[in-house]
Amino acid sequence: MKIVIAGKNSIAVDVLKHVIDHLDIQIFVVLNSTETFKNNFQKSLGFYANLWEIPILKLDEVYKYEDAIFLSLEFDKIVKPNLFKTKSLFNIHFSLLPAYKGMYTSALPILHNKYKTGVTLHEIDAGIDTGNIIDQKEITIDISDTARDLYTKYVKLGSELVIKNITNLVENNYSSYKQSYKKSTYFGKKSIDYSSLKINYRQTAEQVIRELRAFSFREYQLPKFQNNQIEKGQITRINSTLKPGAIVYENDRKIQVATIDYDIVLFKDLYEIIWKYCEVNDYSNLKNLLSIQKFDLETKTKEGWTALIITAYNGAFECLELLINHGANVNAANYNHTTALMYAKTNYLNTDNKKCLNKLIDSGADLDSKDVFGKTLLDWVKEENTVLYSYLREII
Repeated sequence: MKIVIAGKNSIAVDVLKHVIDHLDIQIFVVLNSTETFKNNFQKSLGFYANLWEIPILKLDEVYKYEDAIFLSLEFDKIVKPNLFKTKSLFNIHFSLLPAYKGMYTSALPILHNKYKTGVTLHEIDAGIDTGNIIDQKEITIDISDTARDLYTKYVKLGSELVIKNITNLVENNYSSYKQSYKKSTYFGKKSIDYSSLKINYRQTAEQVIRELRAFSFREYQLPKFQNNQIEKGQITRINSTLKPGAIVYENDRKIQVATIDYDIVLFKDLYEIIWKYCEVNDYSNLKNLLSIQKFDLETKTKEGWTALIITAYNGAFECLELLINHGANVNAANYNHTTALMYAKTNYLNTDNKKCLNKLIDSGADLDSKDVFGKTLLDWVKEENTVLYSYLREII
């Protein structure tokens, strides 16, 4: 018996890890066409397949297997059952089928003012997300959830749903039922044009806020108002008197805008500015910004760096100290679990300055934390610099 995991991201990696740890079965993976072999805000299936020495196949190589379980987990290719010798073909879909077959399930339920969605494990047939349902798990859409928030819920619950059922799938010990035609909906690729997203202010304030939430996914895009990226919006109790979309008030942090009924406040996204201050050690401006607004200091760049990591890598000691005083996580790590302490080590190797390294250690940074390769700070230093290794051994 074989199992083939086809797809991407954390759901595919987490299921792969579970299979490796708990099932005595031959394992293969099939990668998406967009696979980069690099971890980002989601884990890379290609990266972990190589790390764990799992064979990587092309899709057409799987067609010949009769004794195989094929699992589609965010897979980007059309799966045609008639090409497979095995009939054990399964997919996880990010919606509570039969609703929201197809695309954009992180945005559309928010746009449509839904309060619940879910994840569905189903058999793959010749249609698009139309196969018999094996299991489902419901998800509550909170009033403040963005598309990114909802996607994160999908991945977590989807992984749990597959792992719950995987043994029964392998043993062919499961039941399924046909999807209902009631409440069945489908949305294709043209449902949303992400190449030209534009918020429509000629609607109610609540509708505008839903659009802002539905199109907020930091790693891909943030909604814009004129030239400003918008982090979030808030409805006021002020009746709009200006033309919808007109600016009522603006300062460095926010813009008050009219809609059909109530004014809304759009909060400008200032994280790019924070990260720039950290890079160049602009203590004065960073201090001023942190004093007038509360920020989530664990928000990451597309590369996975928090503000503290940026200061550690660049030796921006004053800003690093300021961030720690504001509660920044001294054990912050990127998507490969490379810690701020490891980045401070890199800065020392480049500059011979130990200030950031010492500050993080004094602030309780975990020296035993391991990166994705299973190495600690001392493991790396032992290979790279004997002087620093001896120093660290003395102080710890």
